[in-house]
Amino acid sequence: MAVFYILFLVPVMLQHFSVKRNELLYEKKNKWALLFFFVFLTVLIMLRHETIGKDTQNYIYKFNIFANSEWLKVGQSSFEIGFAYYNKIVSIFTSNPQVFLAITAIITIAMIYPTYRRLCTDTSLTISVFIILSTFVVLFSGIRQMMAVGIGFIAYECVRRRKIVPFILCVLFAMIFHTSAFMLAFMYPIYHAKITKKWLIVVIPVIAVVFVFNQQIFSVLSIIIERYTEYETSTAQTGAYTMILLFAILAVFSFVIPDEQQLDEETIGLRNFLLFALILQMFAPLHSLAMRMNYYYIIFIPLLLPKIIDCKSEEWKKVAVVGRHVMVIFFFAYFFINASDGGVLSVFPYHFFWEAV
Repeated sequence: MAVFYILFLVPVMLQHFSVKRNELLYEKKNKWALLFFFVFLTVLIMLRHETIGKDTQNYIYKFNIFANSEWLKVGQSSFEIGFAYYNKIVSIFTSNPQVFLAITAIITIAMIYPTYRRLCTDTSLTISVFIILSTFVVLFSGIRQMMAVGIGFIAYECVRRRKIVPFILCVLFAMIFHTSAFMLAFMYPIYHAKITKKWLIVVIPVIAVVFVFNQQIFSVLSIIIERYTEYETSTAQTGAYTMILLFAILAVFSFVIPDEQQLDEETIGLRNFLLFALILQMFAPLHSLAMRMNYYYIIFIPLLLPKIIDCKSEEWKKVAVVGRHVMVIFFFAYFFINASDGGVLSVFPYHFFWEAV
């Protein structure tokens, strides 16, 4: 676990060992802290042993097959056509699976990092939330879906700039890497919905109805997305109820703490993503599919919370400050306690590719 202590503690030290009163210096060190986190995370993903990540060995096996297949036969794979041809293109330059993993890691993080760099104002809080979400460990295992998630960040930038055509193209492009990326299509209307406190009188009953009738609703939805019902369900593995509770608490925090007059369009849009993630998570106890669909939205939650605290009202100022410290400490502790059992995706303990396992 030593590498993860480095991954988390160094950015925290970089951020906080600075003069808080000097806003320019603090902001600069905050950016450096975030950069270190993503660079070191990329290195860990690049250099992981093939046993790290439940699906890694299968991806390596498929890469070797694609490398030795004719171009016409590549498109006949069970994988989405975009990811299949991505493998083939990479194989032109290298036949080394470790290099394939490295290139893929760089591309994936390169799509995620710019948005994080632009929005992150509190690296410690952002990282602490980032690491307890399932998307963190999936970065080490679910290669093609996390590439689709990365493309989702490009789609997000199109959403906030109201570029509908590029957004649609991004969604379609993401879908040829992982079909579940059709969930990105909801991003545009969800982001631009003006859901403020006054709308809670409608939002809360809707969430309650979804929670109570989640089984009936999912039965209908499963007919539409029948392709994915082959995935095994494991409530224990996904920690479904724990995440429902967490997202509900964060949603309450995000509506109670801020002064609504200070919230900009982007913060409201990110808060809408949290509400949508909460609704999707309510189906997770029924099927792991819901969590897969949720990856495209929960990965934005670490960016929302610092913005909410930045817009805290005078009434809730002390609660916001205390809440921030509690979350950082609790989430870091939660990560290491849960990582001690090895994790469902076999990411822990970490091994470099040159180590004997």
